[in-house]
Amino acid sequence: MVEFEFPEWYKQISLEAAKRDAAADKRAVAADKRAVAADKRAVAADKRAAELDKQIKELVAEGKIVSERVNATTNSIKNMQIEISGIAKSNGMVAEEMIFNSLDKSRTFANVRFDDIDRNVKLHSKFLGLKGEYDIVLKNGDTIAIIETKWRVRPEDITKLTTKQVSKFRNLFPMFSNYKIILGMGGMAFEDNSEEDARESGVGVIKVLTDSVEFYTDTIKMY
Repeated sequence: MVEFEFPEWYKQISLEAAKRDAAADKRAVAADKRAVAADKRAVAADKRAAELDKQIKELVAEGKIVSERVNATTNSIKNMQIEISGIAKSNGMVAEEMIFNSLDKSRTFANVRFDDIDRNVKLHSKFLGLKGEYDIVLKNGDTIAIIETKWRVRPEDITKLTTKQVSKFRNLFPMFSNYKIILGMGGMAFEDNSEEDARESGVGVIKVLTDSVEFYTDTIKMY
């Protein structure tokens, strides 16, 4: 019986791939824990805001509000809004982390295999008067995938991605002028008709769930 010995370079590549997969899995687990904690904080903040709103309405109805109490309650609401804003930002970061980890592990989006992946790609051109920032960018020899992530995706986010974001990318990165561009929008929630708008615009939909990320790219198109 002849034993086959894999060459050292092949063993090294396999070992590096296994390490990269293990690191991506650890990041995904950590992101899941942060997402659960952020969701709990958001629910608690929503309850406190609702209670404050109810108290104001009851006080107004009874005619017992004095200016000092109005100011105190208003300040409480402002502080609550700041807290909710912070939670939204935190959830947005969790969504980006989970989507990045999933794409980093597979290096595939819309059935296209990519060689490189980067996050938080920024470029400011004083000459062009343009500033661009992209959450996740994947690249191979002829295609670029631009992925934007949000906590809550709104229709205007889809419009911005398919118009301003793509146009800026073409101008800021002329070295990719001949590349095909595909787009993806990811988030924990899609409000109003944002998911339908994305599909109609040929943008891939990426849904961040409690412990997984789902991709819907059947209607994707090249830009």
